[in-house]
Amino acid sequence: MENLKKLNWGQMSSTIIYIILGLVLAFFPQTVNEMISYVLAAALFLVALIFLFNYFKKNVQNNFFRNDLVFAVIALVIGILLLVKRSTVLELIPVILGAVTIISGVKKLQNALDLIRLKLGGWKSIIILAAINIVFGIILVWQASAAVNTVIRLIGIGLVFSGASDLFSMLWIKRIAKKFSTSKDNDLVEIDETK
Repeated sequence: MENLKKLNWGQMSSTIIYIILGLVLAFFPQTVNEMISYVLAAALFLVALIFLFNYFKKNVQNNFFRNDLVFAVIALVIGILLLVKRSTVLELIPVILGAVTIISGVKKLQNALDLIRLKLGGWKSIIILAAINIVFGIILVWQASAAVNTVIRLIGIGLVFSGASDLFSMLWIKRIAKKFSTSKDNDLVEIDETK
């Protein structure tokens, strides 16, 4: 339960990157159309740095099976491929970012299911956000052949929603965990007072 109350700053950083990247894509589609490979590669390099930082910062004994180094290498390799194969990037971007949006939705769905398994409230809002995330991601993948500027704008909106809903989910879960922890502490105090 203590882990639920703590904000993961690695996740928070990637959420903020989603929002910033999404705003740039939504408001400057023509400019992004010309610079998209560089922007995405830079974002992936930043994500790789964050994962590397998390990897070297973590306590290995307590977090042995975390995959920060793997994610850092994957982000780095994809960033390099985006720079080397710029001509085909525009065709792949809607599919890649649609997949990222779907994954974000599935993560939120898992959070909601975890709340249900823990018998905590507040899961309905997160399931709704997860469903919107997944549907939006599917639309991005399905409409990949549409006009590039429209797709870029849609991708930006999707990333902003994905990042903002991730942030909302993290804060919501933290709030529920804190409320649950406080109510359990109060129950313990009441039990102690009756003795």
